[in-house]
Amino acid sequence: MLAPEPGLMIWTLITFGVAVLVLTVFAFKPLQKALDARRQNIQDGMDAAEAARAEALRLLEEYKATLAKVRGESEEILERSRATADHAKAEIIAEAKSQSERILEEAHEQIERDTRAALRALKGQIAELTALATTKVATSSLTESDQRRLIEEALAELDVEKLGVEGDG
Repeated sequence: MLAPEPGLMIWTLITFGVAVLVLTVFAFKPLQKALDARRQNIQDGMDAAEAARAEALRLLEEYKATLAKVRGESEEILERSRATADHAKAEIIAEAKSQSERILEEAHEQIERDTRAALRALKGQIAELTALATTKVATSSLTESDQRRLIEEALAELDVEKLGVEGDG
């Protein structure tokens, strides 16, 4: 078996200490720095992700508030548009009624004027026929049968049924 030798043991301990010292200086410290840097990067990434998440939530709430406001405004605009359209429709209908009443009134007035003019013209023709008949009667001595015949001829030329009832004028 192995017998412990104190000299070998000391040299083994010195070699082990030097190895630990070399590993600590050249391996463990750089590894620890790399691990610390990696840990810090991960922590920074998590902090940035949390900040981005908080910002996203804030923006989402802001978006929702803006969307609700825009919807309210659009509803208000639609309601005003509907009210304006209804008002314009009512004005257009009222204007159309007013115009149609005015046109009907003007048409009735024109018909009345035309009727009066036709009656005046007819009166003028009757007066001319009467004057013509009177002239014929005055220039010749007519017998009673001739006078009746002339009156009947004048009345035949004058269609009494077309005269109608005379209006206001």
